[in-house]
Amino acid sequence: MPPVVGQDPNGTLVAFNATRAQFDLYTQQTPGRADSGAGGTLTWFGGNFTGVSGTGFDVTLPNGNAGENVTWPIVIIPHGNFSSTTYLKFDWRGSLGNGTKASYLVYNGTRLATIFNITRINQTPITGGPPSVNAGTPPVGCGATDECLDVSRFIGFNLTLTFLFSSNSTGKGLSVRVSDIEVASADLTPSSSFSHSMRFDPTNSTRVIHNADLTLQYNATVTYRKPNTATGHLNHTWAQTVVSYYYPDSYQQIAIKQNGTSLSLASPLAQGKCSASFCTNSQFIALNMTSPNAVLKANINIAANTVNIEAGVQTTLGGVPTSYWGPGDNLQVKVNLRQGVNVTGSNIVSANKTGVVRLTQTFTATKRGISLENFTNPLPQDTALLGLWTLNSTFINGYDYGFNSTTFTLEQLGVTGFTYSGSNQRLSTGGTLTYASNSAAAINVNGYVFAVDRGSGAAPISTPTITSGTGIYVSNITLLNGVFTSGGQLIMTFTLINPTTTAMEANLTIDHEWVSNVSHGSNTTIAVPSGSDTFTRLQQYVYRLNATFTPGGIQIIVTGISSGGNSISANLPPGNPPVTSLRQHSGLFKITVTSEPVSASSPCVPSCSNSLESPAYAYVLVNPPVPGRLLASGSFTSVSDGSFSTIISSGKILGARKLTFLSLGRDPSGLAITVQGKTSQESTLLQSSIDSIPTATQNQAMTITLHLASNSTTIDMNMTISLNIEGRGVVQSQSGIYIPRGTTKDVSFNFNAPPSVGVYSLTFFSPDYGAPLITGTLQVSVLQSSLQVIIPAIIGLAAAIVILLIFLFRKKPQAVLEPSAKDKQSGGKTTKPSPRSSSSKSLT
Repeated sequence: MPPVVGQDPNGTLVAFNATRAQFDLYTQQTPGRADSGAGGTLTWFGGNFTGVSGTGFDVTLPNGNAGENVTWPIVIIPHGNFSSTTYLKFDWRGSLGNGTKASYLVYNGTRLATIFNITRINQTPITGGPPSVNAGTPPVGCGATDECLDVSRFIGFNLTLTFLFSSNSTGKGLSVRVSDIEVASADLTPSSSFSHSMRFDPTNSTRVIHNADLTLQYNATVTYRKPNTATGHLNHTWAQTVVSYYYPDSYQQIAIKQNGTSLSLASPLAQGKCSASFCTNSQFIALNMTSPNAVLKANINIAANTVNIEAGVQTTLGGVPTSYWGPGDNLQVKVNLRQGVNVTGSNIVSANKTGVVRLTQTFTATKRGISLENFTNPLPQDTALLGLWTLNSTFINGYDYGFNSTTFTLEQLGVTGFTYSGSNQRLSTGGTLTYASNSAAAINVNGYVFAVDRGSGAAPISTPTITSGTGIYVSNITLLNGVFTSGGQLIMTFTLINPTTTAMEANLTIDHEWVSNVSHGSNTTIAVPSGSDTFTRLQQYVYRLNATFTPGGIQIIVTGISSGGNSISANLPPGNPPVTSLRQHSGLFKITVTSEPVSASSPCVPSCSNSLESPAYAYVLVNPPVPGRLLASGSFTSVSDGSFSTIISSGKILGARKLTFLSLGRDPSGLAITVQGKTSQESTLLQSSIDSIPTATQNQAMTITLHLASNSTTIDMNMTISLNIEGRGVVQSQSGIYIPRGTTKDVSFNFNAPPSVGVYSLTFFSPDYGAPLITGTLQVSVLQSSLQVIIPAIIGLAAAIVILLIFLFRKKPQAVLEPSAKDKQSGGKTTKPSPRSSSSKSLT
C-alpha cells in the first residue's frame, strides 16, 4: 500500500443512486381483455423483462379488407407510493401500406369522448414516441421511442385502452407490434447515498474499493383517496415493485447488500446503459423487490471496484522528462489520469525529502488524460535538502481515486572561484562549476557570463549593424531589457532592409537557441506583420518582438514599428532540451527572413534567406538583479575539471555603479547554474572635472584639460573620449586613453573656439561610457576679457591728447619755467603770467 497524503477520502454521494418503481402489466391473460376482427393475424408473445408471458402481440393485415382490434376495458389507474404521477406506457412499432390505418384510443366510459386518440395511416411508419410526459425510471421509464401518457388526473378511475387496425389496401398491407403495456408510478428523482468511502485495496494497490450506504423504503400496497368522495379511500396492490441501482460505467464487480444480506445480481429484471435524463455515462441494474406482505425499510450497502486512476506521474520540463532539478526551480509534473468519470477534480502533488513534505500544491480542474501541472512556489534553496526526493500525486474527484509516485534528484550547480581582470575592452572572466552534493566537476556546461549594472534601469544592447545582403536582410537586433525575471517580458527590436527597389514578399522564422547556431526545435515561422507592403516604401523597416516565457514554451508577439500594421502572435514549443519559465537560464534568438520577388526577376529566385542572432539574454529566478542594466556578455563551455573562462570584449561595462557578474548555463542533464561566485560589487564610474573655462575670442586656439579619476578596484579603463561643442559637433577625439584601476589621468583637448559670438555648451563623452562624462559652458566674445578693461582707458587718453594738441597749435601760450623737483613733490603751483604779456587769445 503506497503512502498517500492524509486519510482515504470520501467520495461524492451521487456516485451511487437508487430509484423505486411500481407497475401493473396488461397482458393477454388480463381479465376482460378482448380482441375482434377478421382477415388479419394476431399473435401473442412474451419477452418482457419480467418474464411474464403474453406481454405483447403482433398484428398483420394483408391487402384487401381486413381488421383487428385489441381492448382492455378495465385499466386501473392507482396512486403511486413514490410520486403523485401515474402514467400509461407501451411500445408500438410497424409499417403501414396504402389504405391501412393503426390507432389507439384511451377513454373513460365511452369512445365518444377519448382522452387520447392517436392514428397512423397510409405508409406512415410507426417508430414510437415521443412521450407526452417525461416520467419513470429504468426499466419502466419513458424513453424517446415510448408511448407515455400522463393519466394522473384519472387516479382512482378505470380507463379503457383499445388498439384498432384496419386495411382496404390493394398493396402492402399492415404489420405492427405492440408490447410492454404498463400502468406505472416511480420516483421522480433518484435517492443518493448518505455515505461513500474510497480506499485502496490492501492486496492490490492498483484497485480502489468503493463503499456506499443508502436507505430505501417501499411497499406494494397503497391507500389513496377515492375520487368524488369526502372520506372514501381505495386500496391497490401493485403487481410489480422494482428497485434500480445506478453507478458510473467504470465501476466494476458490483455487490449489493440489503439489511446485511447479499442480493443476487445474477438474474436482474434489467440492466445495462442508463438513458434516463438524470444519467450520464452510467449503468443500472434493476432488481425485483416485490414484497406484498409488509412495509420494508431497507439498509443498502453497495460495493464496487475501480482502477487506480493515476496511471503515471513524472517530473518534466516543458513536457520533456527531467529527473534533475535545482534549488529555485519551479517543478513541473506530468500526470496521466485514466478517470472513469470524466469530471474535474483535484490533484494533490507533494514533494518529500527525509519523510517530510517540503513542497505541496493542489491543482484543480484536472481531467482525464495527460496534463502538465506547474508549481508556483520554487524548490527550497537549502543544500541540506539535496539528494533524492519523492514526489507523490493523489487525485480525487468524488468518483475516482488515484495515487502514484516518482522520484527526482535535487542538485545544486554553482560557481566557485569566480575571477575577472583586464580592461573594459578585454575583460577575462572565469571560474569553476561544481555540484554541491559531492563537489564533482560540472563538465560540458554551456552558458554565458553577463555583466550587469545592478539596480539601474534597463538599457539597450545591440548587435553590430549589417550593411549589405542579397534579398531582404536583418541589419541589427537590439535587446531593450536583456536581464529579466518571472512575470516579465524580453523585448527586442530588429530591422529589415530591402537593398533594392524590387518588390519583395517575406516571412520570418524565430528560433530560440541555447548555443549559437544550434537549434533545439523551439521555433516558429510567421508572416511579416502587415504594413511592410512589398518593402519598397521605406529604407528600413523596424519591428518589435515581445517574448514571454511560459511553462509550455515561449509566446511571441511581433509588431511593426516604422511601418505600422497589425501584430502577429505565435507560440514557440519548448523544444528539446526544453526552454520554459520554470528554470532560470540564458539563451539567444536567431531571426531569419526569407524573401522572394513579387513578380520581377531577382537573385532571390526561388528565395533568399538571411539570419542574424540576437545578443544573449539572462532569465534569472534566483536573486534576480532586477532592475538591472545588461552591459555585455561572453559565452563559455566548461572543461574536464569544471573550469570555464570567457572574454568580454564589447567595451560596454564602463559607467556601472554596481557592476555584478552572473554566470548562467545548463549542464547536459538540463540542470541550471543557480549559485553565483562570491565577488564584491565593482564600480566603473569615472569622476570627471575640468578647470574654469575662460572667455574666448572668435576662432581663438584653446586647450582644456579633462581630469579623470577611476573608481574601479579591479578593471582598467581603455577608452575613446570626444569633445563636442554645441552647433559644431565633435571637435576632437582621443583614443587609447588608458586609466589603470584606482588612478587618475589628465587629458588635454586642443581646439579653436567657434567663429561666432555666443555661449556654447561643451560635452565630453565616450562611446564606451553609459552617460556624458562632464559638460561645461564656453563664452565667445569679440576680444579677450582683459582687453575689454584696457580699451576704455586707451580711448579716453587718446581723446585728451587730441584736445591738447588743438589748444597748443591755436593759442601758443608763453613758456613756463619748469617747477623744481621740490615743488613737484610738495605739490606747489606755477606762477601765472602777467596778463599784460600774454599774447594768447581767448579761447572763449
